[in-house]
Amino acid sequence: MIRRSEAPPLLHINTNSDLEFMISDNMSAPDRYRFPALLLLVFFLFFGLQSASAQRQIAGVEGMPPVRFGALAGGDYDGDGDEDVFLTGELQDGTIHSALYRFVERRVTPIPMQSPRITAVYQRVPFPKRDVKGGSVVWKDLNNDGMLDILVTGLALEEVTTDSEVFRAATDIYINGNGTFFINGLSRLPGVHNSRADAADFNGDGIMDIVLGGETDTGVVLGVWVADSSGFYSPGPTTFEGLSLSSLDIADMDDDGDQDFVVGGFTASGRPVVRLFRNNGDASFVEVDADLPELYFASASFGDIDFDGDSDILVSGGRLAPTILRGSTTLHRNDGSGNFTQTETSLTGLFAGGSLFGDLDGDTDLDFVTWGQQDLSDPESQKLLLYENIDLSFLQIANLRGVLFGTLNWFDSDGNGRLDILLTGEQEGELIITLFEF
Repeated sequence: MIRRSEAPPLLHINTNSDLEFMISDNMSAPDRYRFPALLLLVFFLFFGLQSASAQRQIAGVEGMPPVRFGALAGGDYDGDGDEDVFLTGELQDGTIHSALYRFVERRVTPIPMQSPRITAVYQRVPFPKRDVKGGSVVWKDLNNDGMLDILVTGLALEEVTTDSEVFRAATDIYINGNGTFFINGLSRLPGVHNSRADAADFNGDGIMDIVLGGETDTGVVLGVWVADSSGFYSPGPTTFEGLSLSSLDIADMDDDGDQDFVVGGFTASGRPVVRLFRNNGDASFVEVDADLPELYFASASFGDIDFDGDSDILVSGGRLAPTILRGSTTLHRNDGSGNFTQTETSLTGLFAGGSLFGDLDGDTDLDFVTWGQQDLSDPESQKLLLYENIDLSFLQIANLRGVLFGTLNWFDSDGNGRLDILLTGEQEGELIITLFEF
């Protein structure tokens, strides 16, 4: 924004064409001596604030279909330096779909008198798996062999008869056998949809355990399942109230060496909740009263935004205002003991989407992306917003059009060391899939 002043400026920057600097005739001698330092400062401020947005570009996606009610995550399963994608969801014709897509190349097509067309090319990797929607996807080394496995939840089409379709909640683990996958049929994990799942070593035995929640075929569940070395999972020592989940994140929130978790979702009666659980170190948990807002379709994510060694929390979701839902997005700083204080940072509120921390510009501090709908009364208010962390001030650097019934994740799609965002969902009744490169 350009502000006008009554006095002639000592320094003028013309940003409408090539960068142009003009020294005022009224500049005093001392000011002229200070001018090179001032010029250098303005140069870095001007270009530094634009750095992340200037490096963003939109790429097409070839070989991987768009979906609604989906989930996706990237992981370099074949060790070639770029990250591949496991995708679940519903195709345009209503077919439920799950597949692994290997990144093939980043194709640059020159266009006369225009910017080149960028395309991320993927190839489907066939292996026996179950098609699901309305769940989650996570890449983790679940059997501690140095290779990434896949944890998937969602709703599967179990049977089709002449007059009905039978669906079943599913939780599947696909073990990476050096680039080929086989299902772990012995996990004994409950199937869930409207769900989230993730993995971490909760009891310190060196083996990944699993936390998951969602709707089963008979109710709702939330729990931690402890793994043994043979791939069996047993219920952990803590009994949780069952929840259908819209978000789940894991971190060591209090820097005590064990992994805690935060969830957003609904109780069996439909009450919205955001709940935080502290690990006692043995995979038993106690709920922490962190005074986090309980929002509809909530997303809660961990991230250390202030480099103090503990994880802060970003919360987004819908708030009744007074009869319709409007988005709310807030940051809550951790004092190191699991006590959280909402910051005064003003953020555009979104719901029915999500929020994720990540270092999008490679400067070691955490930025974040939020997506979802701003106002239920405005069907065109779907947004995707990017915020850059500049000394704990979060600057919105992108306001992009979002999707309905969508999902996104960020990962290094092409192995260039920078995070990219893959987005898929519905726009005006049609499904789209887009890659935002950084």
